[in-house]
Amino acid sequence: MLLSPATYGASPISLLKPVGSATLSVVFWDIYHSTLYSSDGNYTDAQRPVALQIEYLRDIDAEDLLEATAEEWDKLAIAKDVYQPWLKNLRVIWPDIKEHDTLLFVLKSDQSTEFYFNHTRLGSFDDKDFGSNFLRIWLDPKASYPKLRKQLIGKSK
Repeated sequence: MLLSPATYGASPISLLKPVGSATLSVVFWDIYHSTLYSSDGNYTDAQRPVALQIEYLRDIDAEDLLEATAEEWDKLAIAKDVYQPWLKNLRVIWPDIKEHDTLLFVLKSDQSTEFYFNHTRLGSFDDKDFGSNFLRIWLDPKASYPKLRKQLIGKSK
């Protein structure tokens, strides 16, 4: 993992096109609004680059994000010994979230990944398995929120 916070000039998604957008609501609370991007505005599982942008609609502690991420990976049957190093690295870079903060995740063509927080680069991961497994939280057919998944991949309006 490489850590180098920096503000980006051109947006890392400026050459990508939106595939779909969705808002996650639980009971009466809106949690976040998300948009998936790809090079041509379509989604296929193997397509790279791809980006997921999440605008949070409420405050969320970084530790709560990490716990939710681990729970989703458990549901997707990703082994704890596989994802524990990822969580350790995420713990270093993920901030506490305030309402209207934005996290941007970019999975590049070479399978490396980058995270941005409110237009500031948080860091990157060179682990080739991390990016696709991170996106599975939203895009896997067995994801916890199938309606959100369909909206993100452009299969439901």
